[in-house]
Amino acid sequence: TTFLLTVLVDLTVAIEVGMVLAAFLFMRRMAEVTNISVFTHEFTDPKDDFETDPNAVRRRAVPDGVQVYEISGPFFFGAAEMFKDRVGRIAGKPKVLILRMRHVPAIDSTGLHALRDLVRRSRQEGTLVVLADVHAQPIVALERSGFLDEIGEDNLTGNIDDALNRAREYLGLAPEPRPIFATPTVARETPAMGVPRPPEA
Repeated sequence: TTFLLTVLVDLTVAIEVGMVLAAFLFMRRMAEVTNISVFTHEFTDPKDDFETDPNAVRRRAVPDGVQVYEISGPFFFGAAEMFKDRVGRIAGKPKVLILRMRHVPAIDSTGLHALRDLVRRSRQEGTLVVLADVHAQPIVALERSGFLDEIGEDNLTGNIDDALNRAREYLGLAPEPRPIFATPTVARETPAMGVPRPPEA
């Protein structure tokens, strides 16, 4: 495309069009590598061989009225649009919605906007939003944008077990101990990294 434009028009236009097309292609590929999974049930059979991840949601008891959305991949423009579409099709409004971000290395302004819209809409519908397993870059972006003040530090948890216990606290249920097989999923969950964890729920 750039070569044809160089021949038919001029180099400057060809470069500009090439950069725009490259940007769209990048956003499309980022959306393709980002996946969003939903968990609303309990998984209690450790003998199932399809789940070997010690930190998988399927190995936890998810209380009634709680939905867990796990985002995997960069949370950029295309992924943010997919996220808004997926959340917009929630069947029945949960009392607590947990967003797990252990596989989200980065987030941009469109991802922040999608999260902010979700929190505001959920608040109007009486749903608490809790974030879990947030990495360093997204944490910095959330803090600089003022999002952490909006969601509340109590609703930013270090791991899925803390997030589920925050949900139980909100629902008036007793907390459950973190499984002995659980391992840190983000840097600030590892004390040796020297990065402070958010307050425990």
